[in-house]
Amino acid sequence: MSTQEETPSKRPYYFLWTALLVGFMAATAVINPTLLTDSIAGVSKFFYLKFDWLIMWLPLLACAVGLSVALSPRFGKIRLGGRDAQPEYSFFSWMNMLFTAGIGVGIVFFGPIEALWHYYHSPIGIKAENLPEYQKVENAMSLALHVWGIPAWSLYTIAGLVMAYFMYQHKTECTPAAPLQYAFKHKKWAKPLGIIVTGLAILSIAMSVSSSIAMASVQISSGLKIITGMAFDTIGWKTVVLVTIAALYTAGAVLPIDKGMKWLGDITVVLSILLLVFVFLTGPTHYFISTLIVAIGNILTKTIHHSFELYVFHNRDWVVWYPMAYWVWWVTWAPFVGVFLAKISKGRTLREFVFASVMVPAGFIVIWFSVFSGFSLLDTVEGTGRLAEIANKGDYEGTFYYLLNMLPLSFATKPLTVVLFLGFVVTTVTSAAISLGIMTSSDGRRENKFRAVVWAVLMTLISYAVIFTGKMEGIKAVGSFSGFPFVFIMYLWFAALWRQLNRDAPRLPPAPVKDKE
Repeated sequence: MSTQEETPSKRPYYFLWTALLVGFMAATAVINPTLLTDSIAGVSKFFYLKFDWLIMWLPLLACAVGLSVALSPRFGKIRLGGRDAQPEYSFFSWMNMLFTAGIGVGIVFFGPIEALWHYYHSPIGIKAENLPEYQKVENAMSLALHVWGIPAWSLYTIAGLVMAYFMYQHKTECTPAAPLQYAFKHKKWAKPLGIIVTGLAILSIAMSVSSSIAMASVQISSGLKIITGMAFDTIGWKTVVLVTIAALYTAGAVLPIDKGMKWLGDITVVLSILLLVFVFLTGPTHYFISTLIVAIGNILTKTIHHSFELYVFHNRDWVVWYPMAYWVWWVTWAPFVGVFLAKISKGRTLREFVFASVMVPAGFIVIWFSVFSGFSLLDTVEGTGRLAEIANKGDYEGTFYYLLNMLPLSFATKPLTVVLFLGFVVTTVTSAAISLGIMTSSDGRRENKFRAVVWAVLMTLISYAVIFTGKMEGIKAVGSFSGFPFVFIMYLWFAALWRQLNRDAPRLPPAPVKDKE
């Protein structure tokens, strides 16, 4: 009998031992936060340098697997939950929940500074003295959109697709281990590996989401300081902000998805679109359009090149903390985004699932970074250089607000940005807590409100360490550290999905044959 067919009582009691482990890290975070973040950063750098060849092309492979399923005449039309299954949420709400769960506060935090980092620190930015200036700027934007665009969302999509397919078509648990245990159920290693995978997923979710909580806390604190002139950027005030945010996402985790996460996702996306449109129209609109067109062209022509470029004879620190850390961060988030996406995607076809989950969020990201990172690059090359000066001093969280100061009505847009940060972090952590509640429930399928609350509290404690140290390397390291094993597990997910689809193929209706004219 497979694991998925056993009674709930035989399911490993993930909640107790994973909560104890995360609780230990949370205690360490509170007692000695510098020790936690410095240790994680050291281990992370070692892994990145040794396995860069395995990491860099993983998102491109995920994209290829997703497209193969979506474009297949037989597999693409499979409907999650059966032929008669109907979507539980409108397309708009479905995309909003996916986007806010999968991207979190990152696009606002990194929006105006992402391309600046690549411009100043990448081997093909200003350090490439033989390149003309326009090429350096174009390269910076191209790299920014590579690590945030289609390849990144392909990782989320594959994770969700694998878990959703097995959960709805084969009635498995909604956990990262279920596809492996079902597709390879006759292999002796499948069951013990599945237990390890689920445990690692729970730990990685708790660690990685904690970094986003920390990002949002410092960003909101910085915004309140800039708006009011008061010292909201002290450790004390950041802690107060952290506790306030925690109260909101804990409440969101307790509410039903259609009353909590759905509502929060809709509001947050609407606010982000309003802010984007405002900056687009009041800023250098023609420049934004030109940047967007060039960005799309670079995505079409340079994605494969970026996916195989390791910059072997260049600055390895840049490779570690920029492209590599991001890829592993995406992989770290893949288990919980996958669980949540599977949970909300009943009734969607595999083709719809893949194209919508990749193209809609990635399309928004391209526009967002073309506007905000594009604005910062323009100011750096032809403007005041103020945004680059602020970012290079380490005031990453304040850059977005200073950008808004350069545009009309900043007295209104800056408070709106604080609300936007709040909305993104609450939706992200709410979805993570819900996913953790599902994964540590008695059957691995249904939500568990009490356990979701426990996870929300533990993630809050770990995020305190990142806030206390205030290091960007610490944020990235904590965000990606526990995802290292999932770099290898992603490859097993690819194999499990393709193996099971081909097994199920004889039971699928034949592909339609076009009538001859």
